[in-house]
Amino acid sequence: MGAVFHRNPLPRAGGNPIVPLVVSFTVAMLAGCQIQAISVVQLEMHQALVNRSGLSALHLVSKLHVSCAPPERWDQLPLTSNWIYSHQQWRSPDRHVGMGVAYMHTPFLFSAQTLIWFAKAQYANSDDGSGRLIAQWTDPLGRCWFEAENDTYHVRGYAMTRGNDAWIVYSGYRVRTGPPKTEILLAARGADSVAPLPASE
Repeated sequence: MGAVFHRNPLPRAGGNPIVPLVVSFTVAMLAGCQIQAISVVQLEMHQALVNRSGLSALHLVSKLHVSCAPPERWDQLPLTSNWIYSHQQWRSPDRHVGMGVAYMHTPFLFSAQTLIWFAKAQYANSDDGSGRLIAQWTDPLGRCWFEAENDTYHVRGYAMTRGNDAWIVYSGYRVRTGPPKTEILLAARGADSVAPLPASE
């Protein structure tokens, strides 16, 4: 499973699947938009209420500036990092379901809505025209969500911003393999467990 932003999000971890999205939204940031920062305190409170059954113990991922509880015994793929972003992914043993986090620090302030617009557009795009946006919403915590699907992949994710920091968190699965619903829900709960670290950490 590569990044959610790539047209082929599940099959591989290598390469630079995030780069097209990052370049696109960096240009869009120059236009400016309404900023809605998330609250670390509220997200930590939410994190404490997430059902941890089947999830690992909460741990810090310093390169991503988050704490999270990914599914137990899932493969942690190598963290990729460059001057634009850092990306970490966890994949089920059968490789059909996964969750991931991408972190970016930019010189410009921008909204989560801007970031999610490009993420959903990239994901819903497909060569055969099967890509479609299923839903988009903002939750009470300020996380901007989207759900999209094409003929191969289904993904659900959200964006968060805090000052010059931004995160995309996602879970997804291969549509054609029909993975167990328990794995899909486990990935979704793992993604829901992500909370940014306080700014000083």
